[in-house]
Amino acid sequence: MEEDALQHLHFSETLKQEKQVAYEMREGKLSLFTNDKEGNEKRPDFTGKGLFDGKEVHISLWKTVSKNGTKYLSGDIQPPYNGGGSPRREATVSADDVPF
Repeated sequence: MEEDALQHLHFSETLKQEKQVAYEMREGKLSLFTNDKEGNEKRPDFTGKGLFDGKEVHISLWKTVSKNGTKYLSGDIQPPYNGGGSPRREATVSADDVPF
């Protein structure tokens, strides 16, 4: 039984490494995956990443229907989410700013 667990662990690691190779980002290419909306219909149907002009971008796509019934995809291309909301800025401090 312990041997089966070790084989499963080795298989899982091999599969993880193969996935990393398969989704390596290349210039001008993107990868999109079906998004789990988790009960929120406003979330995109597909999300993924791409590489454009040497910079990583985040892509979101929604399945949409026009007023005349034509189905199409609409989407956003944005910089990757940094978790803080605003872009990181370098702080500048001079001797005048130090209170002592």
